Amino acid sequence: MKASKPTILILTTHTGGGHLNLAQSLKDILGTTCEVAIVDPQPALVDRWYASVSRHSLKFLERQFTFTDNETASSGLHRVLTLLSFRRLHRVIERVQPALIITTHALLSYATARVNERRRERVPLVFQLTDLGLLHMTWFTEKQADAYLAPTREIFSQALDQGIEKNHLHLTGRPVRRQFLEVSPGRKSETLAALDFDPATFTIFLQGGAKGSAGVDRTIESLLSTGMPVQIILAVGNNKSLATRYAGIERIRALPFTETIAPYMAAADVIAGKAGASFISEAFMLEKPFLITAFIPGQETPNLQFIEQHNLGWVCLETGAQNELLIKLASNPGMIAAKEDSIRAYKSWNMQANQHIRPIIDQLLS
Repeated sequence: MKASKPTILILTTHTGGGHLNLAQSLKDILGTTCEVAIVDPQPALVDRWYASVSRHSLKFLERQFTFTDNETASSGLHRVLTLLSFRRLHRVIERVQPALIITTHALLSYATARVNERRRERVPLVFQLTDLGLLHMTWFTEKQADAYLAPTREIFSQALDQGIEKNHLHLTGRPVRRQFLEVSPGRKSETLAALDFDPATFTIFLQGGAKGSAGVDRTIESLLSTGMPVQIILAVGNNKSLATRYAGIERIRALPFTETIAPYMAAADVIAGKAGASFISEAFMLEKPFLITAFIPGQETPNLQFIEQHNLGWVCLETGAQNELLIKLASNPGMIAAKEDSIRAYKSWNMQANQHIRPIIDQLLS
């Protein structure tokens, strides 16, 4: 009789999209030898609240992030969240009956640890740390997880400084979804032709922001007004108003939500948008330079320094400066070529680091 696969429960959230992408990336890596269940244990109201705040009140997000980014406040926040979510998390874990639990969101980490330790049989608990340059202190309130997977050298160093035991801390790189590893560079012309775009024209993949926080209107209007030969693949996600606004414009293709986004990103010369860790990681895994045009203050601020430090692209937050840079890039391919060596080197390091993920999980399951 064939032995059943062990079940891994990945707890994540839909807030922002990046945490879910990270969960799906882990499922791609672990799903060949394990059954993997991805669950968002938070009420749908949380996702709607985050979407609204990220669209209309970035200052509030920044203040909340800064206020809780210390040991005392983060511990207090976790205790409150544990009171609110304990029963819901307990129901999810008892229903799935996992052999191992992974979480990809800091605000689920402490509460999950408390539920896990009170179960009849505790299972290994893994924290997949998220950001690239610096983590919020809420990731380090719980210091007794079985494994902490650090996506970058910077995060590995920070975790050590925050008291995470070295034998529980692993430098594993930033995992990305399988589609970003399997997309063929030779499909660029085919993808652009399917969009009725000219493969020879400078093409930008621009994140519109399904949650409405990428602020693309000024960037697009300014670009089109320059008269430069440019094509824009605008990822609008589920943002119907953004899709309607740019429907029928000759040099723009509004791309609705699709599970398979990698070929469209790979078809561009430059990827541009908000400084989310997942989006940046997907770009360098496609060997594309990234142009940061916007960011969520606080949580994404360290990613600006990260992308410049590793020479993976440019930070350009003012519309006029974005235009000047893109005009130069369109007319001078050498500027993009100058980034290629560092992008490929970082991609190579990241892929090698990713190879450690499955053996770590297998060891915890054994």
